[in-house]
Amino acid sequence: MATTSSAVTDTNPYSFLNGDSGAATAKKSSIEEAQDRFMKLLVAQLQTQDPLNPLDNAAVTSQMAQISTVQGIEKLNQTMTSLSGMYQTSQTVAAAALIGHITLSDGNQMQLSSGKAIAGVELAKDADTVEIKVNDKNGNVVYTEKLTSQKAGVMQFQWDGKNNDGVAQADGTYSINVSAKANGDAVNATPLAYSKVEALSWNSGVPVLHLSNGREVGVDALRQLI
Repeated sequence: MATTSSAVTDTNPYSFLNGDSGAATAKKSSIEEAQDRFMKLLVAQLQTQDPLNPLDNAAVTSQMAQISTVQGIEKLNQTMTSLSGMYQTSQTVAAAALIGHITLSDGNQMQLSSGKAIAGVELAKDADTVEIKVNDKNGNVVYTEKLTSQKAGVMQFQWDGKNNDGVAQADGTYSINVSAKANGDAVNATPLAYSKVEALSWNSGVPVLHLSNGREVGVDALRQLI
């Protein structure tokens, strides 16, 4: 009568040292592979050490501390990568919420409509005098306003649409030039324009706002939001 034989499984507990971990073993990360190599080398060192001149305890402890440090650095890198992804996601969501809002950012154009036009100026520091010139589409100066004792930061400029002679100008696009001084020295003055956020795109993962005046700016370029 024929006898049946059962399959014999490999029960060698040290088979993993030969690199055969079986199909059920999950793929190891680079740090886990480094730890395995370290343990193999450490075991080999202990097995081949000279009994009359054993390994220094301090040296072994130092080696183990080094592999632990490497593991800690990798975990820190993984955490930072995760936080960076979360930050980019939150920044994108916040930027999308800006669509349809009026913003104030770098730009020298303003729209005159029914005798009303508004723009902004950012002063790098306090200024004794600030001169704002309004130019028409041909670059001709139609109005000049001089201000005194202005504080550093963002200030608003409103124009009633009249030239220096008090004559109302036609509706349309105008631009401003700004100059400022403090104690006779020039102060950095940046013209700012109000514009509507019409769309959002991404550049290398960074949100870019498309404004109604044709400019494309990052979220960090906004001075005000309405």
